Amino acid sequence: MSQQQLVDLVDAATGAGTASAIIDALRECEPDVLLQFLHGALDGQDAPDAVATGTPASPGAASGVIATDADQAMAAADSGQAVILVRPETTPDDVLGMRASRGILTARGGLTSHAAVVARGWGIPAVVGLAELSIDGDTITIGAQTFAAGDMITIDGHTGAVYAGQMAVNITDAPPQVDQLLGWADQVITSAGVAVRVNADTPDDTTQGLSMGAVGIGLCRTEHMFLAPDRLPVMRRFILATDRDTEQTALDELRELQTRDFADLLNALDGAPITVRLLDPPLHEFLPDLVALEVAAATGDVADDLASVRRLHESNPMLGTRGVRLGLLRHGLYEMQVHALCAAVIEHLDAGRNPRVEIMIPLVSDAAEMQRARALVSGVLAVQNHAGLDAEHVRIGTMIETPRAAVTAAAIARHADFVSFGTNDLTQLTFGLSRDDVEARLLPAYREMGVFGANPFEVLDPDGVGELVRHAVAGARDANPSITTSACGEHAGNPASIATLLHAGVTTVSCSPFRVPLARLAAARTLIEMGRVDENAVTPATTVTQADSVSATTEAVGGGITVDVDELMVLHVMRLRGFATPDAFTESLGTHPDAILAGLVDSGHVRFMEARSMYSLTTEGRERHAMLLAERRESAPVDLAVAYEQFLELNTAFKDLCTSWQLRNGEQNDHSDADYDAGCIERLGALNTDARDIIDEMAATLPRLGRYVGRLDVAGAEVAAGNTSRFTGVMCESFHDIWMELHEDLILLQGIDRAEEGSF
Repeated sequence: MSQQQLVDLVDAATGAGTASAIIDALRECEPDVLLQFLHGALDGQDAPDAVATGTPASPGAASGVIATDADQAMAAADSGQAVILVRPETTPDDVLGMRASRGILTARGGLTSHAAVVARGWGIPAVVGLAELSIDGDTITIGAQTFAAGDMITIDGHTGAVYAGQMAVNITDAPPQVDQLLGWADQVITSAGVAVRVNADTPDDTTQGLSMGAVGIGLCRTEHMFLAPDRLPVMRRFILATDRDTEQTALDELRELQTRDFADLLNALDGAPITVRLLDPPLHEFLPDLVALEVAAATGDVADDLASVRRLHESNPMLGTRGVRLGLLRHGLYEMQVHALCAAVIEHLDAGRNPRVEIMIPLVSDAAEMQRARALVSGVLAVQNHAGLDAEHVRIGTMIETPRAAVTAAAIARHADFVSFGTNDLTQLTFGLSRDDVEARLLPAYREMGVFGANPFEVLDPDGVGELVRHAVAGARDANPSITTSACGEHAGNPASIATLLHAGVTTVSCSPFRVPLARLAAARTLIEMGRVDENAVTPATTVTQADSVSATTEAVGGGITVDVDELMVLHVMRLRGFATPDAFTESLGTHPDAILAGLVDSGHVRFMEARSMYSLTTEGRERHAMLLAERRESAPVDLAVAYEQFLELNTAFKDLCTSWQLRNGEQNDHSDADYDAGCIERLGALNTDARDIIDEMAATLPRLGRYVGRLDVAGAEVAAGNTSRFTGVMCESFHDIWMELHEDLILLQGIDRAEEGSF
């Protein structure tokens, strides 16, 4: 379906204004139509032959210079170049380089590899499992061609193709009708008791997922926290410890770090639910490479850890001591994680917030394992002695990843409040396929031969794995009628797989942030096909009525400054913010302009998304805003030039400060250095003081700009009080949000071309 067809279909349903028309529109829109608005694509004109083709692991296309390690990638990105990180496979050591890159290319791995999962979470293209790729220092061979670090290549995450040189990449801006369509989808899935969550381990991923429409975190992989460069040495000390004191010292250090991780996530969630999976990966992911240690020992180098690594070495670590097995055998590990989570929850409860937490035990295969693991978690909860934090309020469940767990789900469910299906491992173990080994060679051949109709790691197998899920859901509900069920593997973001999961009885799916919109639409279409639609809950959402109210916070924000609210100012707020909630109008204007909004909605200049209580401009609305603003500039010009030059100097300082807050010593700031963070917060306070003088000068010419002073003061005070998500958070009225809105306001008021000015 083309963009114009989608627009016409949604507009027709909106015009009809009936539930049946809306349901028909949802039924006709294939989820893949959304990909054009989420990811870049090659323009398709005069495309050369691909050098080679691997597994398309994360959609989108990108061109960039080759970097063969994280340091190269960061250096090239810092110099302003677009980068494609090319690696045999990626590990946590590569994360900073991955973050700096436009795309990722690996020789090994599949759809569930580290590179694939991270790329999808960040919405960047990735091609993995390219068997024709080899790397020798800075020399890269792809197929029959040889490249060097710094050479330009293009990857297509939609098809898996890799091209020599740079190619044009296009991304289509989503029309307002996309949000309308997804709002309708949310009405359907919510009325049916279904939810879409996001897989997220960091505040940034959490914020991204929530902005994409997720209603919480369905999978927080805590191993990603342990594998971070600053955590890995500590985790390694714990694993290799031969005495209890060393082991406990490492655990104490890990608990401090993990407490902050969980607190930051709960801040980003702001009351939305989170499912925290306790440590799951095999031990070898934390240990030095055994072969490298043996080579070092053979050449006379000191290899202090060799004996310990040999002792812990496993021939098949993915089926060895991992998940619940590790938690039960290594005393203190799971207890440390639960203690850290409890500390973060208590911090939020004491602040008057309402964190909603679920703890998930991974890789359970037997009811006795689940019983023991639950007792371990409940024991930690019991000693907290804090209201709202005990086994009554914290749900404890398990991830079903093995065929035996699926077959015996009824017995396991007697000890679980919820079950979540880890379909990646369940597929691997059901088929007897090593997912990282077969996706590049075996599966393409099998599909060509007609043995497999689809890659089972991409599209959930309905007859084998799907049947296990159906059996497990039915057994679990028979044994425990109050149990809830979900799925959080990468299948949970695939439309065909979502259909299989919902038909099997799963009620929540959780996927990577940039797959959330597809999952919302796919879930709604499946529920319509299943006949599970409450037509009374599906409305066109064309008007809204809300009483004007000004909260104490809003009074502080406004500082007594009133705004002449007219059609232009209402349109202007939405133009500045991209969308606006009732609270956003009150923050910017001091009131919620009901009557004006109703008229703009009726005239087609503004659309209202009832499911999110948000307003946004239509194409016609953007055009009308531009026309009215140009007329206002001509009839009532404002002279902000001198103050704006001062603002630009401060803007440079603010951007540097944001970088300092997010990065420390060239690496991602883990916020473990309280003195460093305090210094950044102090700088923010000083910058806000300087900004107040400049904005006051502008407000002498245009009084409404003075409202920014109060809003920045409130955000700065929140940061100073410990709510650090209000520093550089996204879509949370953070200091950064407000600053960027102010800058855009000043640019629009003066008719400045941002590209020519270079203000990015």
